[in-house]
Amino acid sequence: MMRTYPSGMRVDSSNLDPSFAWRQGIQVAALNWQRYDKGMMLNKGMFAGSGGWVLKPSEYRGSAARSSSTSSSPQEQMAAAVNDGGPNGVQASTSVRRKVNLSIEIYAGQNIMAGDGKSNHKSFHPYVACHLHVERPKDSIHATSKDYDSSDPNYKCRTKTCSGADPDFGGQILQFPSAPGILEELSFVRFKIKDDEIGIDDLLAWACIRLDRLRQGFRFIRLFDTNGKPTDGILLVRISKREE
Repeated sequence: MMRTYPSGMRVDSSNLDPSFAWRQGIQVAALNWQRYDKGMMLNKGMFAGSGGWVLKPSEYRGSAARSSSTSSSPQEQMAAAVNDGGPNGVQASTSVRRKVNLSIEIYAGQNIMAGDGKSNHKSFHPYVACHLHVERPKDSIHATSKDYDSSDPNYKCRTKTCSGADPDFGGQILQFPSAPGILEELSFVRFKIKDDEIGIDDLLAWACIRLDRLRQGFRFIRLFDTNGKPTDGILLVRISKREE
C-alpha cells in the first residue's frame, strides 16, 4: 500500500491535490483537515456516500487475465469470477477512458448566504465558478516530453455576477473544452459560489461531484459551507455530458 502526505513545509496547512495521487495508483492521500481547500473538496467528492472506501478503477487493479478455467467446481468458478470482476476473468464494471464533452447550464441558486451570515446584504453579489478536474497529459505515468511541452486546456468557467440569496443566473451556459482519455471515476467537477467584491472574492458555498456520478438533465446540487458542513443552499443546473 502506498501513502502520500502534505509536505511539512506547508505551514499554512494547505493540501496537495489528492486526485493526482489517486491517478498514480496511490491508495491513501493524507490531507490537512485544518482548512477546507481544493484538496479537501476533491476528497469529499471522491468518498461521498461511500463510507470512506472506494474501489479503484479496473485499470488500476492489475490484469484481468486470470481465468476461472482452472477452477474445478462451479463454486470455485464463481469465486474466481468475483475476484476477477466477472465470469472467465472479464471485469464486471470495466473502466473505459473516454473523451468527455461537458456543458453546464446554471439557472438559479437558493438560500445562498453571504460570508457574514446575512443573505440580504447590499454588497452581496454571488457568482458561480466551475472547475473541471481531469488528468492532464503530463500527469500520466505514460507522459512523454511532448506532453510536458503542450499547454493545458482551461477547464475553468464562471457565470456573470448576480445579487441576493436567491440569484437568478438565467441559464448561463458553462462550456468546457473536450477532455480526452479520462477516467470518470478519477475526474471531478467542482462548483464554487463566491462573492464578487473588490480584492479577493470570498467563498460562500461549494459542491464537488465525481464525474461518473454526475447525471444528465436538470439537477439540484446541494451546497456545503466553508467548513464542509451541509447548508440549505442549492443550485439548479442542467447537465449535458457527451461521451465518445
